[in-house]
Amino acid sequence: MTLLASILRRALVSGSAAAVAAAARAPAEGSTPYAPINAVTHSLWPRRAFSETGPSARFTLTGLAIHQAAAVFWGLLFEALLARRRNTNGARPGAAAIAAAAGTTAAVAYVVDYHAVPKRLTPGFEAHLSGRSMFLIYAALAAGFAAAALRRKE
Repeated sequence: MTLLASILRRALVSGSAAAVAAAARAPAEGSTPYAPINAVTHSLWPRRAFSETGPSARFTLTGLAIHQAAAVFWGLLFEALLARRRNTNGARPGAAAIAAAAGTTAAVAYVVDYHAVPKRLTPGFEAHLSGRSMFLIYAALAAGFAAAALRRKE
């Protein structure tokens, strides 16, 4: 298997492990688990996405697909950082290196998601979640990446 194929396969696992954080946090904010996921679709339906709080094929399934794609994208960065670490010294990265790569990935994801892209391309979670929850979401993203990597046997 090529290095790129290996990184992509791993990113699917680690990205998937991190994709549910926003929905899990929403009930603590007085919203539904669907609202932040639906808000992700604001780039497609800017007038309705933020006000949709229930499950729907149009908003929820599309939001999940977009969110999953983004999580896998960030998973690619994470896995590439780990592959680079492995190629540098030839050994499997340890827990500290995995945690550093996961934290770096989550920090880069936040900066890009909320400070580098146009407002219409942001995740939209902030419409239903507080700053504290936003921090917890990106911490969960890092934890999901790290957990997936630490669990691997290779």
